[in-house]
Amino acid sequence: MATDQCPPPDVTVKCSEPSRKRGVQAFVDESKRRGVYLVCAVLIDPKDLANTRGSLRRMRLPQQRRLHFAKESAKRRQFLLEELTRLPVRAWIYSSAAKEPSARQDIMAALLRDLSAFDCRRLVIERREASQDARESAQIATANRSGEGPAEMSYDHLSGHEEPLLWAADAMAWAYGAGGDWRRRSASLIECVRNVDSGC
Repeated sequence: MATDQCPPPDVTVKCSEPSRKRGVQAFVDESKRRGVYLVCAVLIDPKDLANTRGSLRRMRLPQQRRLHFAKESAKRRQFLLEELTRLPVRAWIYSSAAKEPSARQDIMAALLRDLSAFDCRRLVIERREASQDARESAQIATANRSGEGPAEMSYDHLSGHEEPLLWAADAMAWAYGAGGDWRRRSASLIECVRNVDSGC
């Protein structure tokens, strides 16, 4: 999770339906910047998981347990974003200016509705505090039962070091929130941007 400040948007925000490729898996991380709460979901076809995890692991430096974008140097961030653009992943960005936990709940509700149209089979979210994860699990279960989420989707909260695809979500959330050249470098991977406050 990144906690830096977020400049005003400097590229046109897309508000369109993502491409409809079914059977995806989604990996989610968050970022907080100057009163804006961001969540990035990275989507991938299951057949690409093994190779993509291997590629992400190879991006680590010696002794690095995981990639954490906020702790990388500017040079490393440029390298990592360039490498990410070569991977078969795409990113959805969700934002809200509301305070937590409302912002998180509203974003998760929007994400689950979007995932329900894609027959998403697995959702992995970076682990936070146990009480927060428990509330979120209850929200996901309720949405899935009511038809507001993918009925057949499994979901997990995992630590960052356990799942390399969470590193990609962390990087994309950081780069989008940073704005400027960082956002432009990540633009080719960003498929959809939604501001849940506006209903976009």
